[in-house]
Parts: sequence; structure tokens; C-alpha cells
Amino acid sequence: MSIIGRYAFLKPEVSVKKISSVVDLVSGITLPKAFPWLTKPYISSLEALESIRATAPLDGVEIVGWMQDCAAMNAALYGMMEDYNRLRPRLSPQALVVTSNDGYIPGVAVSNDFCFQSIRASEALSRGNVVLITPTGTITMPVNSSQTIIGPNFLGWAANLGFESLQWRGVLANWQELASKPVTQGVRCANAGGFVSPMFYDCPGGLARNITTVTVTSDKPQTITLTGLAPYDYTVKMFEFTQPIEEGQSEITYRVFGLPRATHHVLQITPENNTQTIIDSVT
Repeated sequence: MSIIGRYAFLKPEVSVKKISSVVDLVSGITLPKAFPWLTKPYISSLEALESIRATAPLDGVEIVGWMQDCAAMNAALYGMMEDYNRLRPRLSPQALVVTSNDGYIPGVAVSNDFCFQSIRASEALSRGNVVLITPTGTITMPVNSSQTIIGPNFLGWAANLGFESLQWRGVLANWQELASKPVTQGVRCANAGGFVSPMFYDCPGGLARNITTVTVTSDKPQTITLTGLAPYDYTVKMFEFTQPIEEGQSEITYRVFGLPRATHHVLQITPENNTQTIIDSVT
């Protein structure tokens, strides 16, 4: 038994079963409103890039490489944002906010306290890092990396990649309001240049037990990490476990036991990088 503050809870009991070998990465997710001309909804920016390049080819003047890359990442990010924000009536249109842009000029920011510091790519490569401003403090991120940022009441994700001499690509996501189970609509975990976003859900529970089932579709075998965060302070980790899943659709069920009311948690779902993952439901 683990003790967290006034609460006591047991390690989760976990079971997994494969639902289907079919990899369906299109049904249940839609084209983002900002890109109605895309050929299909995308989870991975690497796949979206082909469609972006065909529609807006390089001309060396108005269209340059970083623009195509950031548009492709936004195609995946905006899709994830719309997937999550449609989980209404409980959520506002700004529950999840995302962006991708050139980290030097024009810069990448969700707000004045969640942004990358503008820097030339060559300077970032020389010193080996970029600086991320967050409500929890300043974070130094290694170049070509991603990171989940967790504060007492803040949930975010950031990635930096694609460094040239001046331009580089920055990605930010901020969960300002949480979807609460049961959720039966699919949400993609955006893959931005290989870095894959986590996803967060509020999981209220009973007095002593909380049974949660997460249905996931993956394009390949991977190991997913599920972490329970305390709803009163996200920096307090209640539990964490990893679960291998196969290609296709899988169902992970875990049971949390605790007293008193310790079973209420915020679920962080972290897929592996270089995967395409949809959280089909959390019930």
C-alpha cells in the first residue's frame, strides 16, 4: 500500500486484451477546420507533409521548407485539438490549445508564460539546447527533444526539432481543461516529426474503487505508459505502469483501490515516440 498525504491506495490491478488486428487510423477523427483541403485526417506530420508539399510546393520565395514542416505538424496538432475539444458538453472550445511555428521568427507561444525563447537555430545547436518558458519555471530542453511539463495545476507538452541555420520547429500543447470519463469519442495523439504527444483525462472514482478501461488503436506494437496524477496537485504521482500492446486495437483495464476517495485521479497516457496512436475511449 502507498501513502500519499491523507490518502492510501493499492498498486493498480491491470489486464489487457486485443480487440482487433485492424489498424484504423481514420474513422472517428476528422479533418481540422484550418486545413479542409487535406486528403484525409492525419495523426503524423510526416505523413501530412506529402499532402502539404503537393498542395503548396517550395518556390524559394513565399513557400520555404520550415513553412511546410510547421503546416504538417499543425495538421496533426489541430486535429488533436479538435478531437479533444469536441468532448462536450463538459469542455470549452479552448480546453486544449496547440501550436507549431518557427522557433526563431515568428516564434512559438501559447501564452506569454508558455513559450519558447526566440533563438537562431545555429546558436541553439552550438549550446545544445533551447529555453522553454512555463508557468512552473524556465526549462532548458536539449535540441531535438520533447518533454511533458507538469505543474501543480498545469499540464503541457513541448517539442523542438528540425534545426537549420536560422529556423527550427517548435511545438506546444496545453491542457487548460480536462475531459472527464466516460469518453467514447476518439482522440489522436499528435505525432510531430516523430515526437508523440501524451493525453490527459480526469477519472473520478468511488469511495474505495475506480475501474477504468482505455481502448487504444496503434499502428505498430508499442509500450504505453499510464500514470495517475493527484487531481489536487498534478505533480503528485499516485501510480504508474507500462503496458505493451500489439498493432491494432487493444483494451487496457486497470483497477485502483484506495481510501478515502483516493481513487480519483488524472490519467496521463503516454504513447511511444514514432507511433501513430488514437485513444478510442476512456470509460
